[in-house]
Amino acid sequence: MIAFILAGTALVVVALALLLRPWWRQNRRVASADSQARLNVAIHRDRLAELERDHRNGMLSARGLVEAREELQRQLLEDTAAGEATVEGSGDKRSGIAIALLLPLLAVGLYLLLGAPAALLPEAERSQRASADMEQLTVRLAQKLEQNPDNPEGWAMLARSYKSLGRWDDAEKAFAGIGPTLDRNAELLAEYAEMLVQRDNGFNQRARELTRKALQIEPRNMLALFLGGGEAFDGGRYAEAISLWERLLPQLEAGGEDARMVEASIARARQAGDGKLLAAAPPQDEVHRAAAAKTQGPTAAAKAAVGGRVELAPALKGKADAQDVVFIFARAVDGPRMPLAALRAKVADLPLDFTLDDSQALSAESKISSASLLRVEVRVSKSGNAMPGPGDLTGKSAPVKPGAKGLRIVVDQISP
Repeated sequence: MIAFILAGTALVVVALALLLRPWWRQNRRVASADSQARLNVAIHRDRLAELERDHRNGMLSARGLVEAREELQRQLLEDTAAGEATVEGSGDKRSGIAIALLLPLLAVGLYLLLGAPAALLPEAERSQRASADMEQLTVRLAQKLEQNPDNPEGWAMLARSYKSLGRWDDAEKAFAGIGPTLDRNAELLAEYAEMLVQRDNGFNQRARELTRKALQIEPRNMLALFLGGGEAFDGGRYAEAISLWERLLPQLEAGGEDARMVEASIARARQAGDGKLLAAAPPQDEVHRAAAAKTQGPTAAAKAAVGGRVELAPALKGKADAQDVVFIFARAVDGPRMPLAALRAKVADLPLDFTLDDSQALSAESKISSASLLRVEVRVSKSGNAMPGPGDLTGKSAPVKPGAKGLRIVVDQISP
């Protein structure tokens, strides 16, 4: 915001400098013309005195004196007229002052009319305004659908709006209002299932049925594949989870954050399937797993553990539901984006004291103890899954070495 204001001010100053340049030159010409006029008067006065002296000395007749005086007067009038023309052509100073005052006012007015003034507000206030605007639009849409309920597209839009606002029960009713179209649309079925997963913080029977039906209709649907893999992993069917996520992976941008998240999930499913990792524990057990590790000896892995406290910024507390999933993970600063270790909790657990160590590694080859420098990141997921999405709340630590303790991570950002 400050950079934008400074850049805008600099542009206005440059524009004023270019526009007022002619007035600066004209002011210099006016000063020059005024000096020339005073010099001309002094010269004519000296010449007149010289003529009168010649007349007194008998060197110039009375008639000659009269003619010479008239000639001097004519020359003086001509010089004076030329100087006045220069001054008149120099323009009015008030015009330059008016431009200097009006240009900044005009620039600000046009920006307020055509630009995006809300972009200059703090991020928390922008988010609050966007949420309020979303609420108003959702209310209007709901009122229109009450008058014209036979509108599947409108019900789908309303369901997505309620979903983004975290109004789960209203979203479920809106999905039901779509009618027969819902059962034929894989994307809508997957979004319905995702909403239920977000609401319940896990798969219930209805979410499982919707996910499977979406995959039957459209086997390559990206959201259905992601949810299907999560549902299979949750049920201990690791080979099925790997198969679904591997079908999803080629559809994602290579090297992108989504692809790295899916790759990490595949690696975890493979290790879980081979018995190298404990079965997925409930979130509350996973959060406090580090407490049990304290009873073990001071191994190299334990010495490398990082710990601290995660807090939610007061300005964003209204943006998070108590049941929203919180992912806490460590990543190498210089290395693959796949997390070195991760745990999950709920917003209701915050503020939360955490510890990340090698027991929470997602890959046997990439652990906290093997990193030279790492960063702890936190994501409050609005979708309930590890893939980042718009509206997620995030925070991160500065780069630290393995073994760092007492970290304080504030979740104070909103993903675009």
